[in-house]
Amino acid sequence: MAENKNYEIKLKYCPNCGESLLKSKSLLNEYWISSDIAYFCWCSDCSWRGEIIEMERVTAPELASQ
Repeated sequence: MAENKNYEIKLKYCPNCGESLLKSKSLLNEYWISSDIAYFCWCSDCSWRGEIIEMERVTAPELASQ
């Protein structure tokens, strides 16, 4: 049996123009890549499209000090 949980969409606004991605003409698709959450977005106001990935863990090299 599926659990009844309230689900909240974290990504709500276009990163290019700031308009709402929750408008009926825009596209917001959430999917998963391993443990990361990815969003494919298309803004109907400015036509920006792209992917935004919410990562659980990032491994980066230490920058050398000068």
